[in-house]
Amino acid sequence: MRELHSHEVEEVSGAGFITDAGAALGTGIGAIVDAATKGNTATAAGTKLGAGIGQVVEASVSVIGGFLKNLGSLFGRK
Repeated sequence: MRELHSHEVEEVSGAGFITDAGAALGTGIGAIVDAATKGNTATAAGTKLGAGIGQVVEASVSVIGGFLKNLGSLFGRK
């Protein structure tokens, strides 16, 4: 078994910068909603929603990148 590089660990765990950015955006929006409604649950929900959206975007980018890499090798390019 080989050791994973740090970028591979991030891809597996979903700890990429797009996920982090989505979570931060969701936290900010949730905090605004909480302040406007005098509530305290929108921040946590916004954080989870933003992180989830970020994970979907990261997975999509990874799949498309892998497809393009394989497509290039099909035509003899590396």
